[in-house]
Amino acid sequence: MNKELAPLGALHQERRISIIINNLSNAQTAGFKKDIPVFQDIYFHEQERLRNQKMEVSRTDFSQGDLLRTGNDLDLAITGEGFFKISTPDGVRYSRAGNFRLDAQGRLVNAAGLAVLGQNGEIILDGKKKISVGTDGTVQALGTESNSTPETVGKIALVRFADAGALKKEGHTLFRNDGVQGELETGEAEIQQGLLEGSNVNAVAEMAQMLEAYRTYETCLKIIQSDDELTGKTVNEVGRV
Repeated sequence: MNKELAPLGALHQERRISIIINNLSNAQTAGFKKDIPVFQDIYFHEQERLRNQKMEVSRTDFSQGDLLRTGNDLDLAITGEGFFKISTPDGVRYSRAGNFRLDAQGRLVNAAGLAVLGQNGEIILDGKKKISVGTDGTVQALGTESNSTPETVGKIALVRFADAGALKKEGHTLFRNDGVQGELETGEAEIQQGLLEGSNVNAVAEMAQMLEAYRTYETCLKIIQSDDELTGKTVNEVGRV
């Protein structure tokens, strides 16, 4: 590696390691989507060199995570392309995490207590009734009596985007839409009740990438240290002349 690229290479590997650590820490987080480091092309300007480097960025991998059966009626997984809509104090956000529950007001909420949106607003349920969720998102409350008639209480909103990669991570498995692209119908996406979509992080693969990043980082540091030693030696020898 060119000695002038070594500092930039070390910085790239630091950022890469940070991304991998975050992926590994969320390997068990429902609905989490891993980030992939992306190294942009490096260009030099004859006079400014390192000042004009394009730095590393990352992109989110939206591939489907494994489906985990929980048997919990309020655990919902999306199969196919799509997102749940979550109401937050800062506006609507989007998520693949379906580990839902009922709050004290009987609202369907996510793990952070934020309301899950239906096609007509928040979904209000009676916590004493059995809940049934169809593959199209239709939510029905069933009475405790065997002959009770199911009551439709709402339909969970599912949306997708033409460019999911343009969504920005906001933490807690939430994404925001900063662009001008609008929500689209999900098409063939379905909701599976009693299952959760796990993280799409492969811990073994991430650990292998971590080791590779550390080795590359150490190589960059050795180049930098060797150059410093050579420079110091040159300065000292010139000083004796």
